[in-house]
Amino acid sequence: MKKFLLYIIRWQLSTPILAVVTGWMAWMGYWWAAAVANLVGACIFFWVDRWIFCKERG
Repeated sequence: MKKFLLYIIRWQLSTPILAVVTGWMAWMGYWWAAAVANLVGACIFFWVDRWIFCKERG
């Protein structure tokens, strides 16, 4: 249950981060901005998800 709650918090934090990147990159067009935002999100949240779902973590 603890991992699930951490994941929900992580999910909620991803929204404003990706929104800021999308807004900042909007000059590129919506599709390109969304693609860049998703790449940035993947680079950040891969590590967060890895930490959340790490078996060694209590």
